[in-house]
Amino acid sequence: MQKFDFDGAVTMHRSWKMRFHLALDAIRSPAYDTQPLGDDAQCPLGKWLAVNAGELGRFESARELLAIHHDFHQRSESIADDIRMGRIVHLNDTAIAEFSDLSEKIENLLLRLKADVQGAG
Repeated sequence: MQKFDFDGAVTMHRSWKMRFHLALDAIRSPAYDTQPLGDDAQCPLGKWLAVNAGELGRFESARELLAIHHDFHQRSESIADDIRMGRIVHLNDTAIAEFSDLSEKIENLLLRLKADVQGAG
């Protein structure tokens, strides 16, 4: 199995809310392409999950993470689209709060998967 920086992935997912905050103005630009945000296979975690799918399939935490990670990216794209269209104008919006909950689930699953992988050996 390829080595993976679980702690770095947790930190990266924690930073998404801040990324939306910093990007509010940039996302509103008609030139901003939100589609890559929705592609869970393009981020480092998605690539690692895909390359190691065979070995990770035995872990329930990996199977859960795969589904939640896909949803996370779909919602990222949706939120960015909503920001660009003016439907979300502040970080207190319900969609952002729900997204934060989703991000926390990913963090917890990453920590579970890290323990599973290390325990397996």
